Amino acid sequence: MAELLPYDSPASAWAESIVGVAGPSGVDTRWDGEVMVRESDRMPSATTSESGMNGAQYYLFMLREHVDAVQQDSAQLTAEQRQERWDTLVEATGYVASQATGLLTPLADMHPVGQADADLNGGLADVWTQERLQYVWENGDSARLMSAADVPNPDFSYAGRGPAADATRDVLTELARQNGQDPSYVGTCEDLIRMKPDGRWATLVSSMPGGDKLTRDERMNLGHRLRTQFKSAVDARNPGSGTPESPAAVATRKLAAAVRTTTDGRPGPVDDRTAGLAKDPALRSPTPGRTPGSDEASARPRPSGVRAVLRSLRSGRGSAGRH
Repeated sequence: MAELLPYDSPASAWAESIVGVAGPSGVDTRWDGEVMVRESDRMPSATTSESGMNGAQYYLFMLREHVDAVQQDSAQLTAEQRQERWDTLVEATGYVASQATGLLTPLADMHPVGQADADLNGGLADVWTQERLQYVWENGDSARLMSAADVPNPDFSYAGRGPAADATRDVLTELARQNGQDPSYVGTCEDLIRMKPDGRWATLVSSMPGGDKLTRDERMNLGHRLRTQFKSAVDARNPGSGTPESPAAVATRKLAAAVRTTTDGRPGPVDDRTAGLAKDPALRSPTPGRTPGSDEASARPRPSGVRAVLRSLRSGRGSAGRH
């Protein structure tokens, strides 16, 4: 059973400070301001029912031992006890930051989202937290509780939600490899977290080499295949995570090959609006071939990569501020 953490408790104020710096900026949070305390659960749940992805507002969880560590006075602690408190506080910071980051994702157009979408959302939140945990520590209230100088081993690490975090990192790593780039975990996670969950799979497919030449239907179909294979990797606990041979990495590599096969020989990026007009018999040219200066003839290839695709999708859109 979980119980509500009192609003006026030190741990509640600490949690609010973590929420304020976790995840991408300029995004509305769906956190309702409440923190529920549970006795055990080493990692936040990524199930659809507890991910908060299907609710306009949702609460956060803290473990009882995390609450105790936040509210503990370390003045009389031994060196060993200070290290233990540090490790628990680091885990608590990651635990809350990851949940808070996951609640920055907007609601999907299609409700309710499924387990694969919850897994990817949790994985993106975990990977962001793993990469930015020290930043969250230093800019939230954790740094006020303890200093790195207080302990012999001031390590910043967060395991995340196991296979979902590992599979997400492997997908992003393989996408970068396919594009001949170094992974940009923080930037890519932030861009995807800002997106509605049901649009992420097609966007990941679009970021593969040649993905900008796919039609909308092709992106959706290949995105559905990636979604299915990602869920299978998570369900199998993604053995070999961190290597090119993990199920998540292999699935991404096969999808990239499918994109290349599908788009082989196509001259340039597909404009879905132009493609739709081309199918209208009333608007077809009576002579074969392209007219010089037409949209298709003048189309310029867009840069490859997840972030380039997301920038093009977001162009012209405003951004809301986080409450």
